[in-house]
Amino acid sequence: KTRELRAKLILEETLETIRDLGFSMAIHNGALHQGLELSKNLIDDIAFNPTGKETLSGIADGCADIIVVTTGTLSACGIADVSIQREVDKNNLAKFGPGHSYREDGKLVKPPGHRPPDLEGVIEKQIRESQAT
Repeated sequence: KTRELRAKLILEETLETIRDLGFSMAIHNGALHQGLELSKNLIDDIAFNPTGKETLSGIADGCADIIVVTTGTLSACGIADVSIQREVDKNNLAKFGPGHSYREDGKLVKPPGHRPPDLEGVIEKQIRESQAT
């Protein structure tokens, strides 16, 4: 029940933020009938249609709510947020290393040899530290 609630809260806040960014969304290519399998290509099955109704206060509120909900989700899973965020931030900054590039849409492409953040290691360390106290 907790995981389902967290998933719904994250999606709700994300959809509200997308609306406040000035977009409506439509899912196409039969993705809805395929059960919206999560994959890197799922974003290609979603059309973002400009509404012209963006609001800076709504964007700010939505982004802040996403932070609150995702931090709460980490907490609900027994994961401390600060060390996880540090590891992800460090990894994202490393993407600007030699060989990085940008996709046509402006997204940063990881340089060759880029490794994902060691989140398992961070979580294992948190577990060891909590067991030691």
